[in-house]
Amino acid sequence: MNLLHWTSRVTLIVMVGALAEYTSASTNDRFYQLGEDPPVGPAENASNGAPVASGNSFGTLDSVGQTGMDQLPPLIPKGITLPVYRTISGRPDGGTGLGIEFNGAQQQYVHGQSLNWPQESLSAVGGNFIGTINYDGIDDRGMQFWVKPGSAVGPQSIVMDSNQHGVRINTSGNFSMRYDGRDTDSGLTVTPGSWYHIMVVRPNGPASGSRMFIDGVAVAIDNLSDYASDSSNLVLGANTGGDDGFGDSPVGFTGGTAEFFTGIIDDLSMFVIGDNSSNEGPPAGQNWGAFDFATENSYAAFALTGVAGDIDNNGLLEPDDVSDFIDGWRYEKRVNGVRIGDLESYSKGDLNLDGITNIFDLNMMQAALRDQGMAAITAAQLAGGTTVPEPSTLALLLAVLSGAYLQQSRHRRSTQYSPSYYNAK
Repeated sequence: MNLLHWTSRVTLIVMVGALAEYTSASTNDRFYQLGEDPPVGPAENASNGAPVASGNSFGTLDSVGQTGMDQLPPLIPKGITLPVYRTISGRPDGGTGLGIEFNGAQQQYVHGQSLNWPQESLSAVGGNFIGTINYDGIDDRGMQFWVKPGSAVGPQSIVMDSNQHGVRINTSGNFSMRYDGRDTDSGLTVTPGSWYHIMVVRPNGPASGSRMFIDGVAVAIDNLSDYASDSSNLVLGANTGGDDGFGDSPVGFTGGTAEFFTGIIDDLSMFVIGDNSSNEGPPAGQNWGAFDFATENSYAAFALTGVAGDIDNNGLLEPDDVSDFIDGWRYEKRVNGVRIGDLESYSKGDLNLDGITNIFDLNMMQAALRDQGMAAITAAQLAGGTTVPEPSTLALLLAVLSGAYLQQSRHRRSTQYSPSYYNAK
């Protein structure tokens, strides 16, 4: 959110911008489609029911990067028998194609080089490998994927990007988030046979912590510490451990021994966040972008209609949206003590997705209503059952309700999932 400009403590307060402009999204470092042929490099040559990598000699392939530049790390299948490609159906966003199905009883998984700390990753210049991208100083990162668990019996490791970032099913049968070697219970019980979209992202430094969103709703936050350097593998379907042979104690990969997952995983993207464009390199750094939940969380991107003030996301601004806003007035979403915006807070009127429905959201709602020729929300409507606001807040509230506010620019949200949400390297 942009800063407020206070003309005085008792006169009109003018908000320069309630909603940040989302003009620089984060950058995909990897996109594992887990079955479809990538646009660069060799073909996956996958088909429903075929073992992973049966159509090529590499594994399941990355779709983002340049060939011959150490930017396309494959994931190698392992197991008593190998995991198989499976036709995707029933995904809430309408996603199709192929994913990878894992059978925990057959100890199946795929693994390869982790992203973890971007500046030490496979693609990074000066990292543990012969990389070609300047990620120096880039610490913020995230990942997201779709998953259809076949069992809720934990522990199961779904996706582990080293032991610093991951998603598991714990012994309580709930999804949990791994961050800095710790696990945080989401409180959400796994329903076998159901599709879930899961995102784990560290968007803005250690203080912001790592956040887990399931189907666009924030369910876990860990901001107790920063994460660590860790060269253990990226593993889908099992635990991770050891290192890649380039760490302080080169023992090789020692994961794939426990916590085997049963179910389907699809469309794993891994992205970097931040700006090191002041680093001249070579190669020069660049602005890798800021995290934008509304457009980059694939579940939110298809769920949000982009219609200003459309709180119930049915594609129309109508009286029900006004009622929802009034009912949600002064609602605040907190997870593990941290305020956060998500689809749940949006359904309560948190139009700028900062985790609270307040005067700034009212400003946006009034502008949307005015543009549609609908009646503005009144102070009497908002006053029902709420605490009397402080004088400074009341001054701004009266200003907004009387129409003395700036026209806000609205950020646009995409309504359909597509890998094009992510900027390729």
